[in-house]
Amino acid sequence: MIRITLQPTDNVIETINKIRDVKDLNIELIIPKESLLFENSLNLKLIQFEADKLEKSIDFITNDEIGNNLIESLLGRGSETYAGEETQTTIPKEKAKISLPRISLPKLNIGFLNNLKATLRNRFGGRKEIIIPLGILLILLASFIWYGLNVPRASAKIVVHSQPLTKSVTVKVRAEASTDITNKIIRGSTLSTTIEATLEKDTTGTKTVGEKAKGKVTIYNKTSSEIKLDKGDKLTYEGKSTDLNYYLKEDVDIPATTSTSDPEVNISGKANAEITAADIGDSYNIDDEKTLVVSGYKRSELAAETDGKISGGKSEQVKIVAQEDKTNISNELKTTSTQQAENDIKNKLGIGQKLVLGSTQTQIVKESYTKNVNDESDKLSLTQSVSADGLVYMDSELNRFIDEYVKDVIPQNFVLSEKDREVKVEVLGNSTNSVLTSKEADIQVTLKTFVVPNINEDQIKNDLKGKSTAEAINIISSIKNINSYEFNLKPVVPFFRKVPKDINRIEITIVKE
Repeated sequence: MIRITLQPTDNVIETINKIRDVKDLNIELIIPKESLLFENSLNLKLIQFEADKLEKSIDFITNDEIGNNLIESLLGRGSETYAGEETQTTIPKEKAKISLPRISLPKLNIGFLNNLKATLRNRFGGRKEIIIPLGILLILLASFIWYGLNVPRASAKIVVHSQPLTKSVTVKVRAEASTDITNKIIRGSTLSTTIEATLEKDTTGTKTVGEKAKGKVTIYNKTSSEIKLDKGDKLTYEGKSTDLNYYLKEDVDIPATTSTSDPEVNISGKANAEITAADIGDSYNIDDEKTLVVSGYKRSELAAETDGKISGGKSEQVKIVAQEDKTNISNELKTTSTQQAENDIKNKLGIGQKLVLGSTQTQIVKESYTKNVNDESDKLSLTQSVSADGLVYMDSELNRFIDEYVKDVIPQNFVLSEKDREVKVEVLGNSTNSVLTSKEADIQVTLKTFVVPNINEDQIKNDLKGKSTAEAINIISSIKNINSYEFNLKPVVPFFRKVPKDINRIEITIVKE
C-alpha cells in the first residue's frame, strides 16, 4: 500500500491526478484538517468514483472531525477500522447503495452546462438515480474544460546566431553642449554644491616664556672723578660656563674716591642701583656678593657687587601656533572637503546621471581659524567653506551616442543585444592630449556586446496565441536568421491542442549560439 499525503489546498482534480499517477492499487489518502475536499460532500464521492474506475482501493484517513462525519455518512455502512498516524476512521469494506441528499451542481461559468443542468432538473425532477451520475459527469466535464482552457502553457526556445562586437572610442563630455556623433561629443552639465567642514590639529610651534631675574647691586667708583651711568648700561657677571648680562633700571651717579689722611688709603665712592637680567630664565639667578663688571670700564675703575640675591628668573617651553600649522591644516582640510563635496554631488545625481570621476573642482570660499600665528595653544581649529563643481552626463545620452556610433557596422535585420551589453567608461585625466575639468572631460568608452537577429518577443507571442501546434511551428520556423527552435505545449489535453490565448502563458526564450 502506498500513502499519499494531500495539502489543505488540493482540490478534487489535483487529488484524482495524484491517485492516477501512482501505480500501486492500494492507497492510503491522508487528508489534512480544513481541506478543501471537506467543503462539499460530493468531493469524496467523486474521488471514490474515479478510484473505482481505475480499479484502485482508497482508504480515507483524516483527523478532521467534519471530514470524519462526511466519510462515515457518505461511505459508511458495512465498515472496518484502520489506524492512521494521528487518528482512526472507519473505511467501507464494500461499495453500497447510499441514500444521498439532493445534489446542487456547482455554479460554472459555462453557458451550455448551466442550460443542460436546468434541463435535467426540469425533466427528471428529484430522481436521484439519474441526477447524481449526470451531475458527476457534468462536473467532470466542466473540470476537464476548465483545465484545458486555463492550465496548458506554451514555450518556444529559439536559437539564434550571434556575433561578438567590441568597439572603443574617445568621447568628450562637455557641459551645456549638444551630443554630436560626428565630433564625438556627449552633452554634459555641471552640478554644484557648497559644504562646510571643520578640522582640529595639534600645534607644532614652541617658544620660551618666563620672568627675568631682578635685584640690587652696589657700584664702587675707584677713580678720582664722579662717574655717571645711564639707564640700560650693561653689567656682566662672568660665570664659569657663560657670561650673564644685566641692565641698569635707572640712571645712577657714583661719586669719586675720597682721600684720607693716610695717602695709601682711599675710600672708593659708591652707589646702589637696581638691575634686571638681559633674558628670562633661572640661570640669571645669582647669589649675594657676586662681582659684576661694568661695561666700558676696567675693574680698576668701576666694579659692582650684588647686594643680596639676584632672583626671580624662570622660564618654560610652551606650544604656539606656527605659520606652517595654518598651511598644513588648510591643505589637509581642503583634501577632505574635496572628497565630501564629490560625495555630496553624487548624492544629488538624478536618475540616470553619472559623475565623471575626478572632475570635481573645489574652491575655498572662507576660512576661520581659532588662533593666530604665535598664539599660545596646544590645538588649532579651522572651519572651511568650500564650493565645488562636478561634470555629469546622462547614461541614456551615452547609450544613444553608442547606438548611433555603431549602427553602420550592424547587418540589416540585426540589433545589439540588450541582455549581454557591457559599457565601460574610463576617464583619461589631464594630460597633453586630454582634459579633465568640471566643464569638460575626455573619456574612453568601450562597448562589448553581441549582434543578434532583430526578434520581437511580444510580437511572436501575439502571433502564436490561439494557434494550433502546426500553425505555431510554421510561425516560428518562418522567423529570419534563426538556427533552430523548440516548441512545446504542456500538458497535452485532448481537444485543447492550441496555444493559449493568454500571452502570460506563452514563454519565449532567445538563446544565442
